Parts: sequence; structure tokens; C-alpha cells
Amino acid sequence: MALIGIYNENDFYSNHYLTSVFENDIRGVMDNWQQQETKAREYEKQQRALGRKPEAGYRTPYTQLASYAGQFFKDLNEHAREHNIDTRFRLQRQRWQSILSALGYQLEPTTIELDSGLYLPVLAHYNDKPGSQGTNTPFLWIVEAHDLHDGDNQDPLALSILASQFPDKVIQDEALRKKHRTFFKSNSGDGVTWLDIISKHILTQLKPPRWILLLGNRQALLIDRTKWAQNRLLRFDFEEILGRKESNTLKATAALLHKDSLFPQTSGPESGQPLLDNLDENSHKHAFSVSEDLKYALRESIELLGNEATQYLIKQGKVNYTGKNAIKPEQLSLECLRYMYRLLFLFYIEARPELEYAPMKSMTYLKGYSLENLRDLEMVPLYSEEDKNGRYLHDSLNCLFKLIHKGFRSQYELDKINPNLDIFSITQLDSHLFDPARTPTLNKVVFSNLSLQCIIQLMSLSRPKKGKRARRGRISYAQL
Repeated sequence: MALIGIYNENDFYSNHYLTSVFENDIRGVMDNWQQQETKAREYEKQQRALGRKPEAGYRTPYTQLASYAGQFFKDLNEHAREHNIDTRFRLQRQRWQSILSALGYQLEPTTIELDSGLYLPVLAHYNDKPGSQGTNTPFLWIVEAHDLHDGDNQDPLALSILASQFPDKVIQDEALRKKHRTFFKSNSGDGVTWLDIISKHILTQLKPPRWILLLGNRQALLIDRTKWAQNRLLRFDFEEILGRKESNTLKATAALLHKDSLFPQTSGPESGQPLLDNLDENSHKHAFSVSEDLKYALRESIELLGNEATQYLIKQGKVNYTGKNAIKPEQLSLECLRYMYRLLFLFYIEARPELEYAPMKSMTYLKGYSLENLRDLEMVPLYSEEDKNGRYLHDSLNCLFKLIHKGFRSQYELDKINPNLDIFSITQLDSHLFDPARTPTLNKVVFSNLSLQCIIQLMSLSRPKKGKRARRGRISYAQL
């Protein structure tokens, strides 16, 4: 299930779950919506047969989104031509009103006083059911960020609240205006960013909302309080989603953003549990099943390494099956295991950029040295004997292992010759894991492209399953 326009940042859900399992998990919601639309259309048909002109009845949320697509781009073009800030705000809200209405929300702009005494402008806010003390707990806040730049497509988290978003009582009251100067600087857009507002003001509340829906000019960001510390969120680019109008993406957007998906269910087998929490549980369960797949993949990979190493060393005359020069199976097994744990380490740190170890932002590293780049070759056919028996993967991995073991810092970086060069550095890892002295037997071996491609494939993809619709998904190391 390719979800173009939906960005699963830092594995809000595991990537394999979204591509291989998610579609089945939302099928019940899709069927329910479709049944309601079918009944509505049948009723309209009956009314027309009786000579009556019925109003359009229920339409599925994803049908409503698709219907609005043409008007969305007309509204977007009108917004781009407008320069008055208040008018731009009005046009932006109109667009979101049409989208959010299809998703079950109603916009009621107001301000909420935070624990710090600051006022926060919100487009809508919803509370959970009353708690034991009879008070309502904040559940969802919908807030907006306005882009003043020409491109109109900045990350909403990098934008600021504008003064015009606040009610007159804040702007006109000198004490309140002074208190809110950390939030905004007139309408210049250079105040505190929404990233800081969410982290330092909203989620530090005594009772923070569980969900935040941040709306930009074209993007909507769904933020779960429980995942924010890991920078995990779902980003929806509606210019892409409504521009392509792909059925799967529209259905996924509706399922993930609909009001009924965020709030606890009031009926059915999952009563009391929001759909998104059910999806999250299934994602974690699937991550566990993938880890079971890895256990078998690791064992098979060790066997592949050990068998090829044995055959290579015997063919080169460096060891024998028996005698004083016989290969030592226990030592070989240990070295193969150590080799595989080097790969596991690299899979993990490259999947977790927030650890700031692997320089994944550098295109030089990403395209020239990374294990992620080699993963892109996992399914490339190897036709010729030269391709199969070549040593490209072997040399690439050894180069990467060396970078980790010895560390690396570019001479250009040291000399500051050209600040525009794409350079990177890697801190030396003080560990026995990458020490070549710990793999004396494997140091004598050149592994073939065929074997290492098979190993990378085993460690990258889930195990094949039966069935026509079953597909191998990419393992998400960030959640393992």
C-alpha cells in the first residue's frame, strides 16, 4: 500500500506495518463507511423514482475529500495571489474547513489559557469524557500555522504564531501584549516556533492534550503526545494527496485523521479503544513478529557466511578439513556472529538519526558509504558470473566497518576550505565489535556479491508468507 503524500516520520508506525498490514486493519472502517453511503444512494434513488428531489445524503469521508480536490486548488491559487494577512488567514481556514468537515470536525476558533498564563489561539478543541473529579481532560487541539513566505509550503513546525491570530483583548491589553511577546513579534512571523510552543508550552501542561493537529498552508501534522519525545508524527501533504487523488491514500488519510479514529469507540468489539490506539498496538505486535523473523534470518545468515568462508579458505589452500591446519568451527561461528552484529548495529543507528551517530543527512555518506545505500541493491538481479562473484558489497561493507572502527573526519572539515562541500564525520567507536583483530579468520575471506546480497535481503525484508496478496515488507529497525 503506497501512501503518497503521507509521511510516517521517525516511524510513527513501523514502515512495514503501514505498507503490508495497515490496509487490512482499516478494512472494517472502510466497509462501514461504504455501507452507509450505499444506503444513502439507494434512498436518493428511491426518492427520485417517486418524483422527489432528495438532498445528497451520506458520503464516505474519502469520497468527500476527492470531491473537494478541484476546488482545493482553485482556493490555493486564490490564496497565493492574496497579500493581505487577514484575508489569507480567512482563505486558509476556508480550505481547512472543507477538509476537516469531511473528517468529522467543526472549527470553533477561540483561545485557551495555558498553565503559564499565556493564551493559545486554537481552531477547535475537544475534551475526553469527564474524569473522576467531574472535570474534562483535554484530548485534541486543532491549531494553525500561517506561512508568510513566497513558497507557502514551509514546515508548519518552523512557523510562528502571528499577532493577528490573537483576540483583541491580548493585542490591546498592554500587560497581556507584553506577556505574549515571547510568542510573537507583530506579524513578522519571527516569534517562537510551533516546535517550541508544542514542546515547551502545550505538552508541559499539567493536563496536556493527547493529540495535536497542526495545520499549515498545505500540510497537516498529527502529533501524539506519547510519541512526541521521539519526534514521531504523521505528516499529510494535501497538495499531493488531493492532487493525485489515489484511492488508497485518500482512504488512509480519512482513517488516520477522522475524528472517530482519534476518540474512544462507543460501540463494537473495540469499545472504549480509539482506532489509532488499536493500530498502534497492532504495529507493535507486528514489530515483535518481525523480530521473530530476524531471529531466523540471523541464523541463516551466519550459516551462509560460515559455509562461504569455509569453501573460500579451503579453495585458497589456507585451511584444511582436518589436521593441524583444520578450520575451527567454534571460532568461525563466533566470528560470523560478530560480523552479523556489526550489520545489526549499522541497521539500527542508520534508522535512528536522532542518535546523531550515523551522518544520514550527508548525501556523500548516504549514497557513498551507508548500509542503507546497499539495501537499495537487495533485489537487483545478478545475471553474470562476474556480478555474482564480484566483491563490491564485500569491499563496501569493509570500508564502512573501518569508518566505524577508526572514526573519520574530513580534511576539508578540518581546514574549512569550502563550507558548501557535503562532508561528514564519524566518531570512533571504542568497541571490540568492529575491531578487525576479533575476526582473524574472516579477514582472510572475500565474500561474493551473491552471498552478501542474500544476507542483506534476509536482514532487510520480512519472511515470505503464503497467499497471492502476501508481500515481503521492509523491516523497520527503528522500533526493534
